[in-house]
Amino acid sequence: MPPKGHPTRPYRRHEKGLLRKDGKPGFDTRTGKVELWSKSYEEWGLDPLPYYAEPLESEIATPELFEKYPIILGTGRRSTGFFHSEHRQIPWLRELEPDPTFEIHPKLAKELDIKDGEWAYIENDRGRIQRKAVVTPIVHPKMIMVPHGWWLPEEEGAEPNLYGIWKYNCNQLIPINYHGKSGFGGGAYKYVLCKVTKMPKGGN
Repeated sequence: MPPKGHPTRPYRRHEKGLLRKDGKPGFDTRTGKVELWSKSYEEWGLDPLPYYAEPLESEIATPELFEKYPIILGTGRRSTGFFHSEHRQIPWLRELEPDPTFEIHPKLAKELDIKDGEWAYIENDRGRIQRKAVVTPIVHPKMIMVPHGWWLPEEEGAEPNLYGIWKYNCNQLIPINYHGKSGFGGGAYKYVLCKVTKMPKGGN
């Protein structure tokens, strides 16, 4: 147990009746147990067991779209220098990450004739952005990883430019108002389809 008045919460709270309103040992579920079979989901007419659902866009779910956009776009990676879309205006943080980048596997980069440090377009039916390539083996060869939240404080802030968000921010490539049949879920920020093309020199 932590010292009295310490903000740390004790371990094994389920054994001490600290998780339930009735004060009984167990978890805050209908059965008091860890429910692999969710009694609440069962009562709501939903599948009570964990299940896999194919992504909104994929080679299997949308094969025709996959022919047009054969690369999986992930945007969930977090920056070590910034917090979401904050702090791009802090000079020493921009020294750590000066440009809006995307990560691409060497095999895919070679297929697309994109070298490390070169700029490229990333697009789908929702829009197009431009990013600087970071060629790295840490991403899967069938996908790219695009850190979110980018804008450039050195660009014009007035509308319609808004610090370049329409050129750099990947949110415009992601569908909105999508969730699972249970009602849970957020944006499709890990599995949207896209294509990547090398940006010509002087392109915009």
